[in-house]
Amino acid sequence: YQSFAKEIEPNDYFYSEQWALKKVNAPEAWEIERGSDDIVIAVVDTGVDYKHEDLASRIWQNVNEIPNNGVDDDENGYIDDIRGWDFYDSHSIPSDGDYIDRDNDPMDEKGHGTVVAGIIGAVPDNSIGISGVVWDCRIMPLRAGNKYFEDDDLCSAIVYAADNGANIINMSWGGDEFSYVIRDATKYAYDRGCVLVAAAGNDNQQKLIYPAIFE
Repeated sequence: YQSFAKEIEPNDYFYSEQWALKKVNAPEAWEIERGSDDIVIAVVDTGVDYKHEDLASRIWQNVNEIPNNGVDDDENGYIDDIRGWDFYDSHSIPSDGDYIDRDNDPMDEKGHGTVVAGIIGAVPDNSIGISGVVWDCRIMPLRAGNKYFEDDDLCSAIVYAADNGANIINMSWGGDEFSYVIRDATKYAYDRGCVLVAAAGNDNQQKLIYPAIFE
C-alpha cells in the first residue's frame, strides 16, 4: 500500500491515543475530505451532552423552532425541539434520572451517546479532547434510553431523524432478537434517503446482530 496524500495531524490532547483513526488512514483521508456542515448525523442513543466543549459547536439546531415558547412552530409534532428530542419513557423499567416523560431535552445521563457523538464529530484541532472522524458535520441528539432501550423509543427516534433532516442515523446498539417495529422504522428511514449505521457487536462472536443485519 502506498499513499500520495499528505497526513494531517490535529493537535487535540488525546489524539495520540486514537489509534483507530490511523488504522483507517483518517489522517490521509482528511487531506481529501473532511465532511460538510450540511450533513446532519442523528445519534440515537442515551442522548448527547450538547454542552460539551468538544461538541457544543457541532450540535444540530432546529432553525424552524422558536426556543422555549411552548409552541410547535414548525408543526412537526414536537414542541420546542430546538436540538432534538428525548424519547425515553420507560415506566416498566425503573431507572435513575429522567425516564418517565418524553421531552425536548436530549441531555445524556449515562455517557454512551456522548462518547459516540465525540467519535463521530468532536471538534478537531482545538487542543482539547479528541478529534472526530468527521471534521465538519452536525450532530442531532436523540435520547432513546438510559441503561436500557425499548423498541418504541428507538423507533420514534429513528422516524424523527428521518422526518427532520438527518442524512445519517447512527445506532451504536443492537441485539440478537428480531424486531418487526425496528425493521419497519429503519426501512422508513432508508426509503427517505438516510444512511443507517448500526453496531455489529463487541463480543468477537460470529452471530447475527439486529438492526445491523437488516437488508
